[in-house]
Amino acid sequence: MEERERRIGQNEALFREVNERIERVSGALQTGGTIAILCECGNETCVEHIEVSVPEYERIRDESTLFFVRPGHARSEVEEVVEHHAEYEIVRKNGPAADTARALDPRDD
Repeated sequence: MEERERRIGQNEALFREVNERIERVSGALQTGGTIAILCECGNETCVEHIEVSVPEYERIRDESTLFFVRPGHARSEVEEVVEHHAEYEIVRKNGPAADTARALDPRDD
């Protein structure tokens, strides 16, 4: 089970990295608007988008184990929902998935 949890964590970290690039390219930081990011769930075939404000995006990115997912996409074996919003949920990784998220955080230099 631990290897599966690590793999899910790696998939989610990959989506986070893609979203970091989306944020940089969008220029939204200069406008203070919103950005459309990819759902950061562990499903490697998920391509659903989430519209989120730049300040909200930055708030969640401050913690390596927090991710944006569409409602119903949380995986209880590796994460817990810590916030509910109309269009998305915020999940916190646990166990090996949390370790992987910390290790692969592009903002943690």
